[in-house]
Amino acid sequence: MADLVQMLIPLIVVMGLVSALAVLLSGGGSGATLAVLLDFLLAAGLLRLSQAQTWAAIITAALTTLVRKLAVAGLSPRAPGRRPGGRRPGTAAPGEWDQGRTR
Repeated sequence: MADLVQMLIPLIVVMGLVSALAVLLSGGGSGATLAVLLDFLLAAGLLRLSQAQTWAAIITAALTTLVRKLAVAGLSPRAPGRRPGGRRPGTAAPGEWDQGRTR
């Protein structure tokens, strides 16, 4: 069983590279491409962890997960309907209203 897992790890990495390239060429964007690649690398790392059971393998899997989460969060677009700081369109800036006047 261990030999099969060791054979699958490089195959999963290659499949991840091919899948990421396919996402990139289909117009998925850099965030989606990176997410796909890191998912496959995480799967390969977890398979290796299941066989190795060493602290180095555990740390590698944890770091891969952390990098994936940070990279995808940093490259993902903002949620729809949310605006970066500033005021809403159609609202007055502070001090723009005269006292006693309303719209």
